Amino acid sequence: MADPDDRRHEITVAVRSRWGDLLAEIGSSVVDRDRAGTSVSPDLLAALGSTGLLGLGLPERVGGAAVDEATWGTVLEQIGYLCADSALPLIINCKTDVARLICESGRDDLIDRYAVAIAQGLLGAGFAYTEGADAFSFRTVLVRKGDRYVLSGHKSYVTGGQMSGVFLVYATDETGDMQACLVEPDDPGVVVTPADPMGMRTAGPASVTFDDVVLPAWRILVPTDALTHAQGFLQRQRLWIPCGPLGRAQAVLEECASRSATTVRYGESLAELNNVKASLGRMYIAIESARATVHRALELAASGRAEPVFDPVIASAKHFAVTQVRFVLDQALNVLGGHAFYGTPHLGRYLRDFAGLVLLAGTQDILEVNLGAGVVVRTKERIADGHDLRVERDAAPLREQPADGDDIGRDAWQRGGRTGHALPADAENPAGQHRTAP
Repeated sequence: MADPDDRRHEITVAVRSRWGDLLAEIGSSVVDRDRAGTSVSPDLLAALGSTGLLGLGLPERVGGAAVDEATWGTVLEQIGYLCADSALPLIINCKTDVARLICESGRDDLIDRYAVAIAQGLLGAGFAYTEGADAFSFRTVLVRKGDRYVLSGHKSYVTGGQMSGVFLVYATDETGDMQACLVEPDDPGVVVTPADPMGMRTAGPASVTFDDVVLPAWRILVPTDALTHAQGFLQRQRLWIPCGPLGRAQAVLEECASRSATTVRYGESLAELNNVKASLGRMYIAIESARATVHRALELAASGRAEPVFDPVIASAKHFAVTQVRFVLDQALNVLGGHAFYGTPHLGRYLRDFAGLVLLAGTQDILEVNLGAGVVVRTKERIADGHDLRVERDAAPLREQPADGDDIGRDAWQRGGRTGHALPADAENPAGQHRTAP
């Protein structure tokens, strides 16, 4: 079996040699674009498509390379390392996952119209789910009228919305069930309004309003139970979200070490001061532990053993890595001092950009609730089966997460969700806009 570290090294070398210059070019304009609130130019996005980067994780049917999750996650980490635009990995993984869902529908008409163009970098795609309400109280509705459908409502935040040529929109029908449909920005009644967020300003965020938008029946992607469909999308996003920021955290650590080594205070370089060494050491520990956690989740997904809707290992990896990335940025502020505050435009932007990671694909506290519900359900089942937890604790500590192959443990997490303890994740909503835990 190939060593995962060797494989990650090969991927790293390949990404840097093939796309390093292009990613550096995109990053070179990020300061001005962040101030203006504008995203990557269409020409550069098309270049990412034409050179094969956007299609790496997509099926061969659309010209992709169909690499596995572990490979794609490593690619995203390198994008984050090589490109100073911290929003780029988020844009890429959102649009390519929309294309992936279209491919999974098996419908050639939709694949040819949308997924192929997304893989080529010629079409943007937005996941239109968030609307300032929990998933059981959506106000965006899709009503069938004859052989057509009418969509009405508002989505408050769509990553990449300003550059999207298609939106994957989730709405409830007359029965309260959720459906998913494909909407184009040129459809009559669609209004796209640029958003002005605290961070990720170069991700082209927007709100989208649907004013009695008439859709043909072929635009319906998921006719029933689209809530499960959306949660599957968010599950994959939890897998990708920490990858790019991990790469950027590595770049920040290297910048801190380099500047400390060349900055002299009290007759010696800052890098020789023990408190600076300790800060750099803490940053290193945070990055390496987060990387190990994330890559375990990536390998789990690549093996086909991850739960499709809510996997505890993937949720834990997202939660832990996000916390560690934010810790690294706080430490960088201490190490770089005044330079971080007024000498560079980058660290402050990273602090703003990555603050929002706690909200993406399920807020940190929602993930904690769901993980805790799984622990409770699994423990109750073990007690009901006659296991003496005190004896087991003495022999081996009770795992709070099931091991990779522990199907019983994973089923317990799923049953915990079905009993009502698990809360459905949202795309970008703060915790207060979710259904509260019982």
